[in-house]
Amino acid sequence: MRYDEAANFLLDLQRLGPKAGTASTADLLAQLGDPHEGPTYVQVAGSNGKGSTARMVERVLREAGLDVGLYTSPHFDDLRERVRVNGRKIPETAVAEFATAVEDHVTDRGAAGESPTFFETVTAMSLWYFGREDVDVAVLEVGIGGKYDATSVVEPTASAVTSVALEHTSVIGDTVEEIARDKAHVAPRENPLVTATTGDALDAVTDHAGDVVRVGTDEDADVHVEYGGRVNHAEAAVTLDGPDWHLDARIPMLGDYQAENAGVAVALARQVGGDAVDEEILTRGLRKATWPGRFEVMGTDPLTVLDGAHNPAACEALAETLAEFEDEYDDLHLVFGGMHDKDLAEMVEALPTPDRALTAVPDVGRAEEKEVLGRVLRDAGVDDVQEVSSVETAVDRALVEAGPDDAVLVTGSLYVVAEARNRWTRVDHVKRVENLDDAREVLEGTHVSPPGVWRMRGKGVHRVVKTRLQKRQAQFVKEELLSLGGECALSGLNNQVRGRLDVVMMGTLAQFKRLCGKLDGQPYGLSVFADELRETLEIGVESVEHGYPWEGDRTAVMGILNVTPDSFHDGGEYAAVEDAVARAREMVEAGVDIVDVGGESTRPGAEPVPVAEEKRRVVPVVERIADEHGDDVLVSVDTMKAEVGRAALEAGADILNDVTGLEDPEMRFVAAEYDAPLVVMHSIEAPVDPETDVEYDDVVEDVIDELRERVLLAEKAGLDREKIIVDPGLGFAKSKAEEFEILARTDEFHALGCPVLVGHSHKSMFGKVDRYPDEGGYATVAGTTIAADRGADIVRVHDVEENVAAVRTVEATRKGASHDGGEDGSDRDDAE
Repeated sequence: MRYDEAANFLLDLQRLGPKAGTASTADLLAQLGDPHEGPTYVQVAGSNGKGSTARMVERVLREAGLDVGLYTSPHFDDLRERVRVNGRKIPETAVAEFATAVEDHVTDRGAAGESPTFFETVTAMSLWYFGREDVDVAVLEVGIGGKYDATSVVEPTASAVTSVALEHTSVIGDTVEEIARDKAHVAPRENPLVTATTGDALDAVTDHAGDVVRVGTDEDADVHVEYGGRVNHAEAAVTLDGPDWHLDARIPMLGDYQAENAGVAVALARQVGGDAVDEEILTRGLRKATWPGRFEVMGTDPLTVLDGAHNPAACEALAETLAEFEDEYDDLHLVFGGMHDKDLAEMVEALPTPDRALTAVPDVGRAEEKEVLGRVLRDAGVDDVQEVSSVETAVDRALVEAGPDDAVLVTGSLYVVAEARNRWTRVDHVKRVENLDDAREVLEGTHVSPPGVWRMRGKGVHRVVKTRLQKRQAQFVKEELLSLGGECALSGLNNQVRGRLDVVMMGTLAQFKRLCGKLDGQPYGLSVFADELRETLEIGVESVEHGYPWEGDRTAVMGILNVTPDSFHDGGEYAAVEDAVARAREMVEAGVDIVDVGGESTRPGAEPVPVAEEKRRVVPVVERIADEHGDDVLVSVDTMKAEVGRAALEAGADILNDVTGLEDPEMRFVAAEYDAPLVVMHSIEAPVDPETDVEYDDVVEDVIDELRERVLLAEKAGLDREKIIVDPGLGFAKSKAEEFEILARTDEFHALGCPVLVGHSHKSMFGKVDRYPDEGGYATVAGTTIAADRGADIVRVHDVEENVAAVRTVEATRKGASHDGGEDGSDRDDAE
C-alpha cells in the first residue's frame, strides 16, 4: 500500500462521528498482537492546556535521556504530526505498514456497522508505533473527556486533568461537575492524579480520583505556581515549588495559564522519572518545549500573534496574556474565524475590542461563514469589519494595513492558526529535473497515482516546483497552469478534509510568470502564494545584499580551525593560540572567506567540555584573528553553548555556528541581540552517536521539514531569514547513501529561504567510495565541487587552498556561457 492510499484510508474514517468507549481501539490492538503493552504511559486530559502540557512533559523526559513518544491532536497540516517519537513525525512507510495491517479488520467491522472511528484508529496507530519503536514513555493527549476516550485503552502510570470548561456537552455531560468527573477517569492506580482545576471542577475530580496533586497559585496547592511575566517577546518566567523542590525556569509559552500547565508537567515528569528528573533537567526541558499556535509571537514589527483559542475560556486567557503587551502597540487588528458549533459571540466578547477586524474562513466544513463572523464582530462593538473568506488573504491584508507599532492577532480556532502559520512555514521545493527518471521520482514523491506519473513525467523537464496548498487553492492553480500549457499534478491523498495537499507544478519560467499574474487578486490567498512563487523562482524579484561573502552567485569557503585536543581530523594540531593564529593566517592567504573556530569536538564518544574551558580555548583565538584579519575574513565560532557564543561575539566573532540546531534555547536570542548570522544544523544528537538509526521517507524533504521549525524559532527571536544559515548535517544521523543524496540535492534546501552550508570535509561518507580517511582531501574537493555546482552558499572544509580553487572553478564555469574571454582575447590561454 502506498502512503497516499494508507492516508486516504485513515482519513476516510473522519466521516464517522465520535464514539464513546475503548472497545474498538482495544480490538484493533488485539489484532496487532497488543504491541502497546511495553511503554510507560502518561495521559493528559483537560478542556484547555492539555496539548501544551503534554509537550512539556515529553520534552522534559527527553531531556532526561528517555526515548519518548507523543500523541496529540488535531494536526495542523499532516496527520503524521499527531504521532512523534523523540520529536520526529511517524514516517510515511510506517503509516502505510499500519494501514496495510489493519485494513481488512477495519473493513470487516465496517461491514458489521461497527467501524472504528478516525480517532480510534489513529490512536491505535500511535500505540502500535510507540511499541514498535520501543519507547520508554509515551505521552498521550486525551481527545474528549477521559472515561470513554480511545487513549484510555492504556493503563497510565501518571495522569492529569489540566482544566475543565463546558465543552462537548452532548458527549460527556451538561455541567462542569459532570465533565470534570468524566475527565478524572484517567486517574492512575498507583500515583495521585495531577490537576490544576479549581472550584466545583476540583471537587468533582477529587471526589472521583481520591488522591490528587493540586497545582495552583494559592499557598495551599501541592505545587505552588507563580507567573513572573514575559522576559522577552517569546518567553516567560515561572517559579514552581513542590514539597521538597524549587524551580525557577523560563517557558517558551506566554500566559499565566501556561505557568500552571508547567506545574502540571513537572509533577507528571517527576512521577515518571523520579529523582533522575532533577531541577537542571526540568529547567532545560521546559525551556525547550515550544508548541506552535499557542500565543506564538511571529514578529514584532508589527507585533504578530497566533493563538488557537477556540472557546470563551481560552479567549479570556488570551486577552490576559495580550494585555502584557498593551503598552507596546497602538491599534489592534484582529483576524478572527471559528467553527459554527462554538459560542463565537462569547469568544469575541472575551477578546479585547479591536480597532479593526477581518473575518477568516478556514478550509474546513465546520467553519463559520464570513457573513456570520462579520455580524458577530459588529454586534460586539467593532466598527471597522472587513468580511474576508481566505485566512491567508485576511492575514496578509492585516499585516499590510497594520503600522509597525500596531498589533495583529490571529485567533478563534487552531484551524485558522494552521492556515495563517503557512505564511511562515510553507516551503516551495525547486526540483532539479534533468531527465525522465528525475521527473518520475518527483511525481512519485508527491504521491501522484501511477497513471498520472506515466502521463506527466515527460512534461517535467523544465522548472519543477513542489509545494503544499489547500485543496481549493490547488485546484485553481492546476486549472490555470494547464490553461497556460504547463502541467500540475496533485497528490492522490484526496480524503484530507482539511490541511494541505502536495502539489507539483511543471512549466517554463515564462509560464510560471504568467501564472503568477493570473493568481494576483484571486481569492483563497492565491495572490499571497503568487508573491511567494515569484520569490522562489526569482521572477522579477531584486535580491537585497548585506555584504556577506556567500551572497550573489558565489560560494563562500569556511575554513575549519579546531582548537581542541580531540577533533576527528585535526585534533591537537592547533590547541596553542599561536599555532591556531598561524593556521588562520595560512587560510587567509589561501583565499578563505570565513574562519570557523571550534573548541569542542562532536566526534563519536567526545566528552562534553565545560563552558569555562571552551571559552579559554576559543576566545583568545577569536580575538587575535579578528584583530589581525577582521577586514579580510569573517570569524565564526562553532559552539553548542550560548554562553560561549556570547563571549566569542564580544571578542570579535561575526557568526554563530550551532551544530545542535538550537538545543540551547538561549542561542537564538544571543544571535538576535548581536544581529549575527546563525548556522542552524540538522542533527539528532551531538556529539554523534553511531548507534543512532533514523528512518527517513525522503531524507532531503524530511530534513527540510525538521529544519523548518528550527529556522522559524530563530526568525521569531528577531533574526532576518537571510541571516539564518541552514546546514543539512552531513555525518549526523544519516547513512552514507543518504549523505550523498543530500549532497546531490543541495539546491533543494533553498526552499527554506536561507543560505545553505554544506559541511562534508573528510567525513566518513567518503568510505562509500573507498576514500575514508580522505588522505589528500581529494574526495572532499570533489564534494565541494558538487555542492558549489548545486548552489551551496558556503562549504565548510579543512583544506582551504584546494577547496577555494574548486569553488572558483565552478563560479568561472557558470560565467563562461556569458563571457567570451574579453574583446582582446586577453583571458585566453596562449596555445603556443
